[in-house]
Amino acid sequence: MQQDLPDVAAIDQMLVSSYLNHYCFSSDPALLNAYGYDKSTVPVFGQEIIAERMRNLDRNSPFDLVYNQTVQGFIDLYAVRRRDLTSKVMGLSELYFPLFEECLAKYKIPLEMKYLAIVESALNPVAISPAGAGGLWQFMVSTGKMYGLNVSSYQDDRFDPYKSTDAACRFLNFLYKTYGDWQLVLAAYNSGPGNVNKAIRRAGGKMDFWSIKPFLPKETQGYVPAFIAVNYVMNHATEYNLYPKTPMKSFFEVDSVHVSSRIDFNVLSRLIDMPLDDIRFLNGAYKLNEIPDNGNKNYLVLPLNMLGLFLSNEDLVYEQSKTAQWRPELLASSSTVAPDGKIAQITWDVVWKTHKVKSKETLNSVAERYGVSASEIKKWNKLKSSSLKKGQNLKVQTRVQRTIYVDDNKTSTPVNTPEPAEPDDEDCYQQEAKKNLTETVTKPLELTSEKSFHSVRSGENLTEIAKKYHTTVDKILTLNTGLKASRIQAGQKIRVK
Repeated sequence: MQQDLPDVAAIDQMLVSSYLNHYCFSSDPALLNAYGYDKSTVPVFGQEIIAERMRNLDRNSPFDLVYNQTVQGFIDLYAVRRRDLTSKVMGLSELYFPLFEECLAKYKIPLEMKYLAIVESALNPVAISPAGAGGLWQFMVSTGKMYGLNVSSYQDDRFDPYKSTDAACRFLNFLYKTYGDWQLVLAAYNSGPGNVNKAIRRAGGKMDFWSIKPFLPKETQGYVPAFIAVNYVMNHATEYNLYPKTPMKSFFEVDSVHVSSRIDFNVLSRLIDMPLDDIRFLNGAYKLNEIPDNGNKNYLVLPLNMLGLFLSNEDLVYEQSKTAQWRPELLASSSTVAPDGKIAQITWDVVWKTHKVKSKETLNSVAERYGVSASEIKKWNKLKSSSLKKGQNLKVQTRVQRTIYVDDNKTSTPVNTPEPAEPDDEDCYQQEAKKNLTETVTKPLELTSEKSFHSVRSGENLTEIAKKYHTTVDKILTLNTGLKASRIQAGQKIRVK
Protein backbone atom coordinates (compact mmCIF):
# COMPACT_ATOMS: atom_id res chain seq x y z
CA MET A 1 0.00 0.00 0.00
CA GLN A 2 1.21 3.49 -0.92
CA GLN A 3 0.19 6.55 1.05
CA ASP A 4 -1.69 9.39 -0.61
CA LEU A 5 0.43 12.29 -1.88
CA PRO A 6 0.57 14.65 1.11
CA ASP A 7 0.63 17.89 -0.92
CA VAL A 8 -2.44 16.91 -2.97
CA ALA A 9 -4.25 15.67 0.16
CA ALA A 10 -3.58 19.04 1.79
CA ILE A 11 -5.13 20.84 -1.19
CA ASP A 12 -8.23 18.60 -0.96
CA GLN A 13 -8.57 19.45 2.73
CA MET A 14 -8.16 23.15 2.05
CA LEU A 15 -10.92 23.07 -0.57
CA VAL A 16 -13.25 21.18 1.79
CA SER A 17 -12.56 23.60 4.63
CA SER A 18 -13.24 26.61 2.41
CA TYR A 19 -16.77 25.29 1.90
CA LEU A 20 -17.55 23.88 5.32
CA ASN A 21 -16.27 26.88 7.26
CA HIS A 22 -18.66 29.17 5.40
CA TYR A 23 -21.59 30.15 7.63
CA CYS A 24 -24.22 29.11 5.07
CA PHE A 25 -23.12 25.47 5.36
CA SER A 26 -22.94 25.37 9.14
CA SER A 27 -24.85 22.65 11.02
CA ASP A 28 -23.68 23.72 14.49
CA PRO A 29 -26.73 24.29 16.76
CA ALA A 30 -24.66 26.77 18.81
CA LEU A 31 -24.50 29.00 15.71
CA LEU A 32 -27.95 28.22 14.32
CA ASN A 33 -29.93 28.60 17.58
CA ALA A 34 -30.69 32.28 17.03
CA TYR A 35 -33.56 32.25 19.55
CA GLY A 36 -31.66 30.70 22.45
CA TYR A 37 -34.02 27.75 22.77
CA ASP A 38 -33.48 25.07 25.39
CA LYS A 39 -32.63 21.72 23.81
CA SER A 40 -35.99 20.17 24.75
CA THR A 41 -38.16 23.10 23.59
CA VAL A 42 -40.71 22.34 20.86
CA PRO A 43 -42.00 25.76 19.69
CA VAL A 44 -45.65 26.12 18.63
CA PHE A 45 -46.91 29.01 16.47
CA GLY A 46 -50.38 30.36 15.75
CA GLN A 47 -52.05 29.99 12.38
CA GLU A 48 -51.69 33.69 11.54
CA ILE A 49 -47.91 33.57 11.94
CA ILE A 50 -47.62 30.39 9.86
CA ALA A 51 -49.91 31.81 7.16
CA GLU A 52 -47.80 34.99 6.93
CA ARG A 53 -44.58 32.98 6.64
CA MET A 54 -46.18 30.87 3.92
CA ARG A 55 -47.22 33.98 1.99
CA ASN A 56 -43.61 35.21 2.10
CA LEU A 57 -42.38 31.89 0.76
CA ASP A 58 -45.04 31.92 -1.95
CA ARG A 59 -43.94 35.37 -3.20
CA ASN A 60 -40.57 33.88 -4.14
CA SER A 61 -41.78 30.58 -5.57
CA PRO A 62 -43.48 29.47 -8.80
CA PHE A 63 -45.34 26.88 -6.70
CA ASP A 64 -48.73 27.78 -5.26
CA LEU A 65 -47.65 27.52 -1.60
CA VAL A 66 -50.97 27.86 0.20
CA TYR A 67 -51.75 27.38 3.87
CA ASN A 68 -54.75 25.36 5.07
CA GLN A 69 -55.59 22.73 7.67
CA THR A 70 -54.34 19.86 5.52
CA VAL A 71 -50.96 21.56 5.18
CA GLN A 72 -50.98 22.31 8.93
CA GLY A 73 -51.36 18.59 9.65
CA PHE A 74 -48.16 17.86 7.73
CA ILE A 75 -46.34 20.78 9.40
CA ASP A 76 -47.18 19.19 12.76
CA LEU A 77 -45.89 15.85 11.45
CA TYR A 78 -42.47 17.17 10.40
CA ALA A 79 -41.97 19.90 13.04
CA VAL A 80 -43.51 18.26 16.12
CA ARG A 81 -44.20 14.53 15.93
CA ARG A 82 -41.29 13.38 13.74
CA ARG A 83 -38.58 15.79 14.82
CA ASP A 84 -35.86 13.12 14.80
CA LEU A 85 -36.67 12.21 11.21
CA THR A 86 -36.61 15.88 10.18
CA SER A 87 -33.21 16.42 11.85
CA LYS A 88 -31.85 13.35 10.07
CA VAL A 89 -33.21 14.59 6.74
CA MET A 90 -31.66 18.01 7.34
CA GLY A 91 -28.30 16.32 7.86
CA LEU A 92 -28.64 14.21 4.72
CA SER A 93 -29.59 17.34 2.77
CA GLU A 94 -25.99 18.51 3.23
CA LEU A 95 -24.93 15.50 1.15
CA TYR A 96 -27.64 15.58 -1.52
CA PHE A 97 -29.09 19.09 -1.92
CA PRO A 98 -26.05 20.62 -3.68
CA LEU A 99 -26.28 17.79 -6.23
CA PHE A 100 -30.04 18.32 -6.62
CA GLU A 101 -29.68 22.08 -7.03
CA GLU A 102 -27.04 21.74 -9.74
CA CYS A 103 -29.22 19.36 -11.73
CA LEU A 104 -32.45 21.35 -11.22
CA ALA A 105 -30.70 24.51 -12.39
CA LYS A 106 -29.38 22.66 -15.44
CA TYR A 107 -32.91 21.73 -16.50
CA LYS A 108 -34.43 25.09 -15.43
CA ILE A 109 -36.66 23.48 -12.77
CA PRO A 110 -37.58 25.46 -9.62
CA LEU A 111 -35.08 24.72 -6.85
CA GLU A 112 -37.95 24.03 -4.42
CA MET A 113 -38.32 20.70 -6.22
CA LYS A 114 -35.37 19.40 -4.18
CA TYR A 115 -37.86 18.96 -1.31
CA LEU A 116 -39.73 16.38 -3.41
CA ALA A 117 -37.06 13.79 -2.58
CA ILE A 118 -37.81 14.27 1.15
CA VAL A 119 -41.48 13.46 0.58
CA GLU A 120 -40.56 10.52 -1.65
CA SER A 121 -37.75 8.82 0.27
CA ALA A 122 -36.76 10.92 3.33
CA LEU A 123 -33.40 11.15 1.45
CA ASN A 124 -32.72 7.45 1.90
CA PRO A 125 -30.70 6.57 -1.25
CA VAL A 126 -31.65 2.87 -1.10
CA ALA A 127 -35.29 3.27 -0.03
CA ILE A 128 -37.74 0.88 -1.68
CA SER A 129 -41.51 1.07 -1.38
CA PRO A 130 -43.95 -1.86 -1.05
CA ALA A 131 -44.88 -1.27 -4.69
CA GLY A 132 -41.25 -1.63 -5.80
CA ALA A 133 -40.32 2.03 -6.38
CA GLY A 134 -36.70 2.64 -5.42
CA GLY A 135 -34.07 5.25 -4.66
CA LEU A 136 -34.05 8.91 -3.64
CA TRP A 137 -36.64 9.73 -6.31
CA GLN A 138 -38.62 6.48 -6.03
CA PHE A 139 -38.61 5.30 -9.64
CA MET A 140 -40.47 2.21 -10.69
CA VAL A 141 -38.32 -0.10 -12.82
CA SER A 142 -40.36 0.57 -15.98
CA THR A 143 -40.33 4.38 -15.62
CA GLY A 144 -36.65 4.35 -14.70
CA LYS A 145 -35.77 2.44 -17.89
CA MET A 146 -37.57 5.11 -19.94
CA TYR A 147 -35.10 7.65 -18.54
CA GLY A 148 -31.95 5.56 -18.80
CA LEU A 149 -31.90 3.92 -15.35
CA ASN A 150 -30.82 0.36 -16.00
CA VAL A 151 -31.54 -2.50 -13.61
CA SER A 152 -29.60 -5.77 -13.69
CA SER A 153 -28.51 -8.49 -11.30
CA TYR A 154 -25.36 -6.50 -10.52
CA GLN A 155 -26.52 -2.90 -10.32
CA ASP A 156 -29.61 -0.73 -10.09
CA ASP A 157 -29.24 2.85 -11.35
CA ARG A 158 -32.32 3.92 -9.39
CA PHE A 159 -30.10 3.86 -6.30
CA ASP A 160 -27.42 6.00 -7.94
CA PRO A 161 -27.92 9.60 -6.65
CA TYR A 162 -26.33 11.18 -9.74
CA LYS A 163 -28.09 9.15 -12.43
CA SER A 164 -31.46 9.07 -10.67
CA THR A 165 -31.44 12.84 -10.03
CA ASP A 166 -30.77 13.54 -13.69
CA ALA A 167 -33.55 11.12 -14.68
CA ALA A 168 -35.97 12.73 -12.21
CA CYS A 169 -35.26 16.19 -13.67
CA ARG A 170 -35.94 14.98 -17.21
CA PHE A 171 -39.16 13.29 -16.07
CA LEU A 172 -40.30 16.45 -14.23
CA ASN A 173 -39.56 18.53 -17.33
CA PHE A 174 -41.71 16.21 -19.42
CA LEU A 175 -44.57 16.48 -16.93
CA TYR A 176 -44.36 20.29 -16.84
CA LYS A 177 -44.51 20.44 -20.64
CA THR A 178 -47.62 18.26 -20.38
CA TYR A 179 -49.53 20.18 -17.66
CA GLY A 180 -47.89 23.62 -17.36
CA ASP A 181 -48.60 23.62 -13.60
CA TRP A 182 -46.10 22.50 -10.94
CA GLN A 183 -48.78 21.23 -8.54
CA LEU A 184 -50.18 18.97 -11.24
CA VAL A 185 -46.62 17.89 -12.01
CA LEU A 186 -46.25 16.74 -8.39
CA ALA A 187 -49.55 14.86 -8.52
CA ALA A 188 -48.58 13.17 -11.79
CA TYR A 189 -45.14 12.27 -10.43
CA ASN A 190 -46.79 10.49 -7.50
CA SER A 191 -49.75 8.74 -9.09
CA GLY A 192 -48.96 8.83 -12.81
CA PRO A 193 -50.32 11.06 -15.60
CA GLY A 194 -53.22 8.65 -16.21
CA ASN A 195 -54.71 9.22 -12.76
CA VAL A 196 -54.28 12.99 -13.07
CA ASN A 197 -56.00 13.00 -16.46
CA LYS A 198 -58.95 11.03 -15.06
CA ALA A 199 -59.21 13.43 -12.13
CA ILE A 200 -59.21 16.43 -14.49
CA ARG A 201 -62.09 14.90 -16.47
CA ARG A 202 -64.07 14.18 -13.30
CA ALA A 203 -63.47 17.76 -12.13
CA GLY A 204 -65.04 19.09 -15.33
CA GLY A 205 -61.76 20.00 -16.99
CA LYS A 206 -60.39 22.13 -14.16
CA MET A 207 -56.60 22.23 -14.26
CA ASP A 208 -55.52 22.95 -10.69
CA PHE A 209 -54.63 20.57 -7.89
CA TRP A 210 -57.18 21.69 -5.29
CA SER A 211 -60.06 21.28 -7.77
CA ILE A 212 -59.07 17.76 -8.83
CA LYS A 213 -57.88 16.68 -5.35
CA PRO A 214 -61.12 14.79 -4.39
CA PHE A 215 -60.78 12.65 -7.54
CA LEU A 216 -57.13 11.64 -7.02
CA PRO A 217 -55.93 8.50 -5.21
CA LYS A 218 -55.93 8.96 -1.44
CA GLU A 219 -52.12 8.97 -1.17
CA THR A 220 -51.83 11.68 -3.85
CA GLN A 221 -54.40 13.86 -2.11
CA GLY A 222 -51.90 14.36 0.72
CA TYR A 223 -48.84 14.49 -1.53
CA VAL A 224 -48.91 18.17 -2.52
CA PRO A 225 -49.83 19.36 1.02
CA ALA A 226 -46.87 17.32 2.34
CA PHE A 227 -44.59 18.95 -0.23
CA ILE A 228 -45.79 22.44 0.83
CA ALA A 229 -45.26 21.57 4.51
CA VAL A 230 -41.71 20.32 3.87
CA ASN A 231 -40.93 23.59 2.05
CA TYR A 232 -42.15 25.53 5.06
CA VAL A 233 -40.43 23.45 7.77
CA MET A 234 -37.06 23.31 5.98
CA ASN A 235 -37.12 27.11 5.54
CA HIS A 236 -38.15 27.73 9.16
CA ALA A 237 -36.32 24.90 10.93
CA THR A 238 -34.49 27.30 13.26
CA GLU A 239 -37.79 28.78 14.43
CA TYR A 240 -38.87 25.26 15.38
CA ASN A 241 -35.59 24.51 17.20
CA LEU A 242 -34.65 21.91 14.57
CA TYR A 243 -31.02 21.34 13.57
CA PRO A 244 -29.27 18.87 11.27
CA LYS A 245 -27.95 15.58 12.57
CA THR A 246 -24.36 15.47 11.39
CA PRO A 247 -24.24 13.39 8.18
CA MET A 248 -21.54 10.86 7.38
CA LYS A 249 -20.08 13.37 4.90
CA SER A 250 -21.29 16.49 3.15
CA PHE A 251 -21.46 16.88 -0.62
CA PHE A 252 -18.18 18.79 -0.58
CA GLU A 253 -16.35 15.98 1.23
CA VAL A 254 -17.01 13.22 -1.34
CA ASP A 255 -16.11 12.77 -4.98
CA SER A 256 -16.35 10.14 -7.69
CA VAL A 257 -13.84 8.50 -10.01
CA HIS A 258 -14.36 6.26 -13.04
CA VAL A 259 -13.05 2.71 -12.61
CA SER A 260 -11.65 0.47 -15.32
CA SER A 261 -11.98 -2.99 -13.76
CA ARG A 262 -13.89 -5.00 -11.16
CA ILE A 263 -13.74 -3.74 -7.56
CA ASP A 264 -14.67 -6.01 -4.68
CA PHE A 265 -15.96 -3.85 -1.81
CA ASN A 266 -14.49 -6.21 0.80
CA VAL A 267 -11.05 -5.83 -0.79
CA LEU A 268 -11.46 -2.06 -1.03
CA SER A 269 -12.62 -1.84 2.58
CA ARG A 270 -9.56 -3.75 3.78
CA LEU A 271 -7.01 -1.89 1.67
CA ILE A 272 -8.14 1.67 2.41
CA ASP A 273 -9.39 0.86 5.93
CA MET A 274 -12.93 2.15 5.40
CA PRO A 275 -16.04 0.46 6.87
CA LEU A 276 -17.84 -1.71 4.34
CA ASP A 277 -21.22 -0.20 5.28
CA ASP A 278 -19.92 3.29 4.44
CA ILE A 279 -18.69 2.14 1.03
CA ARG A 280 -22.07 0.52 0.35
CA PHE A 281 -23.97 3.64 1.48
CA LEU A 282 -22.06 5.87 -0.96
CA ASN A 283 -22.33 3.31 -3.78
CA GLY A 284 -25.85 1.97 -3.33
CA ALA A 285 -26.37 1.25 -7.02
CA TYR A 286 -24.12 -1.82 -6.82
CA LYS A 287 -26.16 -4.70 -5.43
CA LEU A 288 -23.58 -7.43 -4.82
CA ASN A 289 -20.81 -5.64 -2.89
CA GLU A 290 -18.81 -5.14 -6.04
CA ILE A 291 -18.48 -2.86 -9.04
CA PRO A 292 -18.67 -5.29 -11.97
CA ASP A 293 -16.41 -5.24 -14.99
CA ASN A 294 -19.36 -5.23 -17.39
CA GLY A 295 -18.29 -2.77 -20.07
CA ASN A 296 -20.27 0.13 -18.55
CA LYS A 297 -18.70 3.42 -17.49
CA ASN A 298 -18.92 2.66 -13.77
CA TYR A 299 -17.66 4.97 -11.08
CA LEU A 300 -16.77 4.77 -7.40
CA VAL A 301 -17.83 7.35 -4.79
CA LEU A 302 -15.62 7.86 -1.73
CA PRO A 303 -14.71 10.56 0.79
CA LEU A 304 -11.91 12.72 -0.62
CA ASN A 305 -9.26 11.43 1.77
CA MET A 306 -10.16 7.82 0.92
CA LEU A 307 -10.39 8.61 -2.80
CA GLY A 308 -6.81 9.85 -2.76
CA LEU A 309 -5.70 6.61 -1.08
CA PHE A 310 -7.62 4.58 -3.66
CA LEU A 311 -6.02 6.42 -6.60
CA SER A 312 -2.57 5.83 -5.11
CA ASN A 313 -3.30 2.08 -4.95
CA GLU A 314 -5.75 1.65 -7.82
CA ASP A 315 -3.87 -1.15 -9.57
CA LEU A 316 -3.50 -3.09 -6.32
CA VAL A 317 -7.28 -2.88 -5.69
CA TYR A 318 -7.98 -4.14 -9.22
CA GLU A 319 -5.44 -6.95 -8.91
CA GLN A 320 -6.77 -8.27 -5.60
CA SER A 321 -10.40 -7.86 -6.70
CA LYS A 322 -9.87 -10.08 -9.74
CA THR A 323 -9.25 -13.18 -7.64
CA ALA A 324 -11.26 -12.20 -4.56
CA GLN A 325 -13.63 -14.93 -3.48
CA TRP A 326 -16.05 -14.60 -0.59
CA ARG A 327 -14.50 -15.84 2.67
CA PRO A 328 -15.95 -15.89 6.19
CA GLU A 329 -13.91 -13.59 8.44
CA LEU A 330 -12.94 -14.17 12.06
CA LEU A 331 -15.04 -12.08 14.40
CA ALA A 332 -12.75 -10.33 16.85
CA SER A 333 -15.14 -9.55 19.71
CA SER A 334 -15.14 -11.81 22.78
CA SER A 335 -18.77 -12.69 22.22
CA THR A 336 -17.69 -14.81 19.23
CA VAL A 337 -15.66 -17.20 21.39
CA ALA A 338 -17.60 -20.29 22.45
CA PRO A 339 -17.23 -21.70 26.02
CA ASP A 340 -14.96 -24.50 24.74
CA GLY A 341 -12.49 -21.98 23.34
CA LYS A 342 -13.47 -22.29 19.68
CA ILE A 343 -13.77 -19.23 17.44
CA ALA A 344 -16.98 -18.34 15.58
CA GLN A 345 -16.83 -17.88 11.84
CA ILE A 346 -19.64 -16.93 9.46
CA THR A 347 -20.51 -18.75 6.26
CA TRP A 348 -23.54 -18.60 3.96
CA ASP A 349 -25.93 -21.22 2.65
CA VAL A 350 -28.26 -21.04 -0.33
CA VAL A 351 -31.74 -22.01 0.88
CA TRP A 352 -35.39 -21.87 -0.07
CA LYS A 353 -37.71 -19.52 1.78
CA THR A 354 -41.43 -18.84 1.65
CA HIS A 355 -42.55 -15.28 1.02
CA LYS A 356 -46.14 -14.28 1.67
CA VAL A 357 -47.15 -11.43 -0.65
CA LYS A 358 -48.23 -8.26 1.14
CA SER A 359 -50.53 -5.51 -0.08
CA LYS A 360 -49.07 -3.44 -2.95
CA GLU A 361 -46.04 -5.73 -3.34
CA THR A 362 -44.91 -6.50 -6.87
CA LEU A 363 -42.73 -9.16 -8.40
CA ASN A 364 -39.92 -6.62 -8.69
CA SER A 365 -40.13 -5.53 -5.05
CA VAL A 366 -40.04 -9.16 -3.84
CA ALA A 367 -37.05 -9.83 -6.11
CA GLU A 368 -35.29 -6.75 -4.68
CA ARG A 369 -35.85 -7.97 -1.14
CA TYR A 370 -34.17 -11.32 -1.71
CA GLY A 371 -31.47 -10.21 -4.15
CA VAL A 372 -32.75 -12.26 -7.07
CA SER A 373 -34.39 -11.43 -10.39
CA ALA A 374 -38.10 -11.27 -11.13
CA SER A 375 -37.68 -13.81 -13.95
CA GLU A 376 -36.13 -16.30 -11.51
CA ILE A 377 -39.11 -15.99 -9.15
CA LYS A 378 -41.48 -16.55 -12.08
CA LYS A 379 -39.52 -19.66 -13.08
CA TRP A 380 -39.36 -21.11 -9.55
CA ASN A 381 -43.10 -20.61 -9.03
CA LYS A 382 -44.18 -21.44 -12.61
CA LEU A 383 -45.94 -18.06 -12.87
CA LYS A 384 -47.51 -17.22 -16.23
CA SER A 385 -47.77 -13.48 -15.46
CA SER A 386 -46.04 -10.91 -13.28
CA SER A 387 -49.13 -9.98 -11.28
CA LEU A 388 -49.30 -11.04 -7.63
CA LYS A 389 -52.17 -11.40 -5.17
CA LYS A 390 -52.12 -10.42 -1.51
CA GLY A 391 -51.55 -13.54 0.63
CA GLN A 392 -50.00 -15.51 -2.24
CA ASN A 393 -47.06 -17.73 -1.19
CA LEU A 394 -43.89 -17.64 -3.29
CA LYS A 395 -40.87 -19.90 -3.02
CA VAL A 396 -37.67 -17.88 -3.24
CA GLN A 397 -34.05 -18.92 -3.23
CA THR A 398 -31.76 -16.78 -1.06
CA ARG A 399 -28.68 -16.89 1.15
CA VAL A 400 -28.71 -17.23 4.94
CA GLN A 401 -25.93 -16.84 7.46
CA ARG A 402 -24.53 -19.85 9.34
CA THR A 403 -22.08 -19.99 12.25
CA ILE A 404 -19.10 -22.35 12.25
CA TYR A 405 -16.92 -22.93 15.33
CA VAL A 406 -13.24 -23.80 14.80
CA ASP A 407 -10.24 -24.27 17.07
CA ASP A 408 -8.45 -20.96 17.53
CA ASN A 409 -5.09 -22.55 16.65
CA LYS A 410 -6.26 -23.79 13.27
CA THR A 411 -7.04 -22.02 10.05
CA SER A 412 -10.24 -22.81 8.23
CA THR A 413 -11.80 -22.73 4.82
CA PRO A 414 -15.38 -21.91 3.88
CA VAL A 415 -17.91 -24.68 4.11
CA ASN A 416 -20.07 -24.38 1.03
CA THR A 417 -23.30 -26.27 0.55
CA PRO A 418 -24.60 -27.35 -2.84
CA GLU A 419 -27.17 -25.15 -4.51
CA PRO A 420 -30.48 -26.61 -3.32
CA ALA A 421 -32.59 -28.55 -5.76
CA GLU A 422 -35.98 -27.08 -6.53
CA PRO A 423 -38.40 -28.23 -3.81
CA ASP A 424 -41.49 -30.25 -4.53
CA ASP A 425 -43.72 -28.47 -2.05
CA GLU A 426 -43.85 -25.64 0.48
CA ASP A 427 -43.09 -27.76 3.58
CA CYS A 428 -39.93 -29.12 1.97
CA TYR A 429 -38.18 -25.79 1.47
CA GLN A 430 -39.47 -24.32 4.75
CA GLN A 431 -37.82 -27.20 6.62
CA GLU A 432 -34.62 -26.84 4.60
CA ALA A 433 -34.42 -23.10 5.35
CA LYS A 434 -34.97 -23.70 9.07
CA LYS A 435 -32.31 -26.40 9.11
CA ASN A 436 -29.70 -24.18 7.45
CA LEU A 437 -30.51 -21.19 9.67
CA THR A 438 -29.87 -23.13 12.89
CA GLU A 439 -27.16 -25.61 11.90
CA THR A 440 -23.81 -25.27 13.69
CA VAL A 441 -20.67 -27.23 12.84
CA THR A 442 -18.94 -28.03 16.12
CA LYS A 443 -15.92 -30.08 15.05
CA PRO A 444 -12.74 -28.31 13.89
CA LEU A 445 -12.28 -27.97 10.16
CA GLU A 446 -9.30 -29.72 8.60
CA LEU A 447 -6.35 -27.72 7.34
CA THR A 448 -6.46 -27.35 3.58
CA SER A 449 -3.30 -27.69 1.51
CA GLU A 450 -2.40 -25.40 -1.38
CA LYS A 451 -3.06 -28.31 -3.75
CA SER A 452 -6.75 -27.83 -3.07
CA PHE A 453 -6.65 -24.75 -5.34
CA HIS A 454 -6.04 -24.42 -9.05
CA SER A 455 -4.79 -21.21 -10.66
CA VAL A 456 -6.63 -20.75 -13.96
CA ARG A 457 -4.42 -20.52 -17.05
CA SER A 458 -5.29 -18.60 -20.19
CA GLY A 459 -7.73 -20.53 -22.38
CA GLU A 460 -8.71 -23.07 -19.71
CA ASN A 461 -12.34 -23.94 -18.98
CA LEU A 462 -13.98 -25.76 -16.07
CA THR A 463 -14.38 -29.03 -18.00
CA GLU A 464 -10.60 -29.26 -18.55
CA ILE A 465 -9.87 -28.32 -14.93
CA ALA A 466 -12.36 -30.90 -13.58
CA LYS A 467 -10.79 -33.63 -15.72
CA LYS A 468 -7.29 -32.74 -14.48
CA TYR A 469 -8.29 -33.17 -10.83
CA HIS A 470 -10.53 -36.23 -11.41
CA THR A 471 -13.68 -34.36 -10.35
CA THR A 472 -16.74 -32.85 -12.03
CA VAL A 473 -17.79 -29.34 -13.00
CA ASP A 474 -20.78 -29.57 -10.65
CA LYS A 475 -18.52 -30.40 -7.69
CA ILE A 476 -16.23 -27.45 -8.47
CA LEU A 477 -19.22 -25.10 -8.66
CA THR A 478 -20.42 -26.50 -5.33
CA LEU A 479 -17.03 -25.73 -3.72
CA ASN A 480 -16.95 -22.17 -5.09
CA THR A 481 -20.08 -20.26 -4.09
CA GLY A 482 -21.00 -17.70 -6.72
CA LEU A 483 -18.67 -19.12 -9.40
CA LYS A 484 -20.11 -19.27 -12.91
CA ALA A 485 -18.60 -21.55 -15.54
CA SER A 486 -18.79 -18.82 -18.18
CA ARG A 487 -16.91 -16.24 -16.09
CA ILE A 488 -13.60 -17.80 -15.06
CA GLN A 489 -10.52 -15.70 -15.77
CA ALA A 490 -6.80 -16.33 -16.16
CA GLY A 491 -5.08 -16.03 -12.76
CA GLN A 492 -8.24 -16.78 -10.80
CA LYS A 493 -7.86 -19.31 -7.96
CA ILE A 494 -10.52 -22.01 -7.84
CA ARG A 495 -11.05 -24.57 -5.09
CA VAL A 496 -10.98 -28.06 -6.62
CA LYS A 497 -10.87 -30.36 -3.55
